[in-house]
Amino acid sequence: MALIVMRIVPPLLIILFIVSAAVVVPSCQPGTPLAEEQKMQLIAEIKAFERELGFHETENFKTYHPEVEAYHYLFFTSSTQLPYSLDDPALVAAIGTRDSVYIDYQKYDAYFYSIPSVAGKGAPVTESLMQAPLPRFIQIIFHEDWQEQIDLPHGLEEPSAEIIGYAAALAFTGEKYGQDSPVHRTLKEHLENKLRESEVYGEYYTRLETLYAQYQEGKLSELDTLIRKARLLEAMGNELYGIWGGKPDQLNNAFIGFQMTYLRYLPLMHGVFQATDFDLAETIRIFLSLPGQERSLATLEQVKSVERGAIDYLSRNL
Repeated sequence: MALIVMRIVPPLLIILFIVSAAVVVPSCQPGTPLAEEQKMQLIAEIKAFERELGFHETENFKTYHPEVEAYHYLFFTSSTQLPYSLDDPALVAAIGTRDSVYIDYQKYDAYFYSIPSVAGKGAPVTESLMQAPLPRFIQIIFHEDWQEQIDLPHGLEEPSAEIIGYAAALAFTGEKYGQDSPVHRTLKEHLENKLRESEVYGEYYTRLETLYAQYQEGKLSELDTLIRKARLLEAMGNELYGIWGGKPDQLNNAFIGFQMTYLRYLPLMHGVFQATDFDLAETIRIFLSLPGQERSLATLEQVKSVERGAIDYLSRNL
């Protein structure tokens, strides 16, 4: 199959692994499977909770399409270049799987990603989404629906959706299942881990960026650069293992650039949430007022300009 290259990345390339019960689920274990009817009813409960938070109604997840397993994407970039984020043309988005496309791994780093759901008006529940674990299921419903409340570059929209998604999921599960429930505790742990890993990604992004700059300036050969890159990625993987108990199986430039979309401003946005004394309604109000919305941005520099305005705005709310 030919490689189909796209430059417009779907608004939300976040994996949807959702979870929670519509009717009373006695155990409420994170991995407890729920019937399809229960999950669809649970989505209705989540949407009712969203309305209480002031979300505008979306058409997402109102239908179930079991014939759609997932959406298969890949992202690739040079093996000696570190993309800024999903907003960077250096991180090329395409459709395909390892079996359907050819990648020259001596020249490119690639990240293959099977996505259970893609944000968009009227996004259905796919089969992989229906089978997802409970905590992730709940968080991603909130995450995806939040992204239809705002219109910003990926590097701002995604971390805001992470914070609102997790905060809303914690409020919802705390009310529905109790703060001591396994589902609630799992969501809390995952958010804490994401904040921890954001520090790791930030540190190694800077170190790799410095390394590639030395290569571009002719101070290092390509071989020396790749050897040092491998050492940095090994060390980075070990630190991530200490957080999650496992290493990413595609830890490379493409994956790091993708992850930085979600993690670069995650600590700042969590700091705003913390500064409100974890007031979700007030945090939503602040995020909805982020400057730079609904702007047509043609270049990465324009994206970064919007980000700078947003950072200034958010910093004043700390």
